[in-house]
Amino acid sequence: MVESNVNPNPIPSPARAKERLRRPKEPILIIEDKKENQVLLEAICKRIGMETAIACDGKVALEMAAKQPYSLYLVDLMMPVLDGKSFILEQKKREPNAVFVVQTAIDQTEEIIEIMKLGVYDYLLKPLHIEIVSDRLEKALEYVYLKRMESLLIDEESKELKSQLEWLNYKESHRKTNEINSELHSILNLKTTLMQGSGLGAMSTIIDSIHQMKIDSGKDYLINKEFWDLLYENHEHNMSMMKGLDLAVDVIQKETTLIRTKSETLLQLLPTLVNTFSEEIEEKELKVNLPVIKQSVYLDLDMETIKLALYEVITNGLKYSKRKSHFDVFVTFVDGYFCLSAKNNIIEDEYAKQLTHSEKKLVEPFYRIHPPVESFYSKEKFSLGLGLSMVEFILHRHNGMFFIRNAIDHTTEVKADCIIAEIFLPIQNTKENKHE
Repeated sequence: MVESNVNPNPIPSPARAKERLRRPKEPILIIEDKKENQVLLEAICKRIGMETAIACDGKVALEMAAKQPYSLYLVDLMMPVLDGKSFILEQKKREPNAVFVVQTAIDQTEEIIEIMKLGVYDYLLKPLHIEIVSDRLEKALEYVYLKRMESLLIDEESKELKSQLEWLNYKESHRKTNEINSELHSILNLKTTLMQGSGLGAMSTIIDSIHQMKIDSGKDYLINKEFWDLLYENHEHNMSMMKGLDLAVDVIQKETTLIRTKSETLLQLLPTLVNTFSEEIEEKELKVNLPVIKQSVYLDLDMETIKLALYEVITNGLKYSKRKSHFDVFVTFVDGYFCLSAKNNIIEDEYAKQLTHSEKKLVEPFYRIHPPVESFYSKEKFSLGLGLSMVEFILHRHNGMFFIRNAIDHTTEVKADCIIAEIFLPIQNTKENKHE
């Protein structure tokens, strides 16, 4: 028995429409022998905006999958000729990263455990319910996107690592000869930063205005309330800047103590750090995806400072994320490095055009492309454009590296401009390192 009153063309909500920008372009392969279930599942897939193909058993499905790619496989376990379990085992040999959602009428713990051991993403219990199936498929398609992005990152990070190592070697070899030029750049960056947004530049302007419009009443001057409120607001911004400078000096002067630590200890910091920005995330209508811990390795970490680095990467990514978009965090392992990558969609404005030519400058002290984002200033640990410079400094102390680059997300049919910030930490070769 199945539900059949499926509206194949519902009006998608704005949230659903945004999700579909991250959809894989390949159809879903429905592997089901019963006609009524085929019709229902095809209608549900159409309802969520996905094309489909149908195979009546596992043997036909293998033949179809050999001819063209599919986004995911929706598999019935009990079928003639070649059952669902046999299909999954065979297809995983051909396509190790394939994503499977299975359907079964057996609601027993032991059977469910055996199903999940096959390496499937999720399971559906019969009779099938439209809303449950729709929701599970939406989540499975998002999982497909994240898996593909992770795979793409591994390929790109290996190339990026080589390129950036060459750049770092070049930069270090020319450091002394260009020392004066580097200092000049820092001074120019600082001048630009001080004149942007709230803070010293704005305060000077306000004081000039107050001076011109003050009223002399004998012993005292009368100052317009609006001017005073603006002056005090900018004073708070300046105090925040000074605290950021003090923290930067403390980090630079403090000795870094590296302690061998499991990587999951580092990753367990992420939910709490992200939750710090719950109000900003809600206001910008962002969806945050954090990594699932799959592999345990050992890293040498100073937890106090590496936590600051993570916080700054998250701050930067959320601060400049496009409204109603995604902020994704991935973990990959590349050439002996543990790599944590944070990806956010770029705000489409005049400043975004400068990013392509400014990647290397983003970690320079006081350098800033965007003016300060006022709604984030109270949450920033560092200011004056020092945040990413401090991340690079902290990673250097950890014998690691930090890169930030603009990229194009090719994993879906709709391409999107994004920024990827990457923290590389050397994996320590110990017997305890293991795959889980």
